[in-house]
Amino acid sequence: MLILKVIAKIVLLPVLIAVILFQWIGIFLTGMVGGILNILAFLFALVAGASYLTGLTSGPEALKMLAVGFVFFILPVIAGRLIIGITAIRCNLGEFIRS
Repeated sequence: MLILKVIAKIVLLPVLIAVILFQWIGIFLTGMVGGILNILAFLFALVAGASYLTGLTSGPEALKMLAVGFVFFILPVIAGRLIIGITAIRCNLGEFIRS
């Protein structure tokens, strides 16, 4: 049993390295794109509110713009949740390899 555990640790080491790289890339991309998408979400909400208040658009059109802004806002949040899951996998793999 001990030999199988050592073999599993050796086999899972490259997987751990790949998961760590995937986590780093995900954190970098989420940070870079998240700021841009948050600015776009703010602009969509601002334009939707201003155009509805000034009477340039009707209610449904303003709601469509707000929905697009919400999608731009929620995408980095979803990506952050996925990165949390990847981090949990990395921690579990690391604990198994160290044990």
